Amino acid sequence: MNVFLLSAAALAAVWTLVHGIIGGRQCARPLAADQQLIPVVRETVLLCWHLVTGALALMALFLCLGAFGRTDMALAGILLAAVSAGIGIAVPPLRGVSYGVLPQGWLFVPVVLLGAWGLWG
Repeated sequence: MNVFLLSAAALAAVWTLVHGIIGGRQCARPLAADQQLIPVVRETVLLCWHLVTGALALMALFLCLGAFGRTDMALAGILLAAVSAGIGIAVPPLRGVSYGVLPQGWLFVPVVLLGAWGLWG
């Protein structure tokens, strides 16, 4: 068992729960209730929120499988984390908002580092 990959998996699982519980309360629930938005916008964003939930769960699963010898799955989990970090870090300045508003990208940096250390360290 690779403790670094398992740690990356555990951290990704925590972010999945944070996304689902806190993000559900702060973002998805108010969005679903917002009747001011046109349905196509509201429902598309809610769909994206659920897709992210699934991607985060897969990230944790892939890293966990990697911890038990599936290096192909570890690589998939690390790539998911790296893309999440890259997009999450790039978007706030591109949109002109602070990381105080959108800090999420930074959460995936330790997942990437732990995963990379476990796979190649």
